[in-house]
Amino acid sequence: MPEKVINAGDEVDSYCMSCKLILTHRVVGVVEGTPDKVICSTCGRKHKYRPNLPKSRQPKTGTAKKTTRTRRSKDPALLWEEAITGKDLSHPKPYAISGEFRENDIIDHKKFGQGLVMQLMGEGKMEVIFKEGTKLLVCER
Repeated sequence: MPEKVINAGDEVDSYCMSCKLILTHRVVGVVEGTPDKVICSTCGRKHKYRPNLPKSRQPKTGTAKKTTRTRRSKDPALLWEEAITGKDLSHPKPYAISGEFRENDIIDHKKFGQGLVMQLMGEGKMEVIFKEGTKLLVCER
């Protein structure tokens, strides 16, 4: 049985790097009877024709799964206790998005309670440690 001749305008299945799937594409360029450029029917991106999954996306065969070790982090409440040791918690600053804060300020957040400003991240963000963990909060807006 002769191979089907593919022309511009035909539909073919190709791997789309944007959608991360093999999907229907419309052929827009053909070189020596093989699709060269295609347009994804789902996202509309034009790209090179890829009839198969890239090697990085293909399932691995015959290799044992590498076991990973999970690193246990300290209990957030314990980290909180260590962070506030020696700090005066009696006069926290009320948290507000428009507020200006410095490192080591004690703040009072409506949802998370008292927190300690650990680091100013720039661009109006700060890292604050609370009893239930560390949060990234917006400030100076």
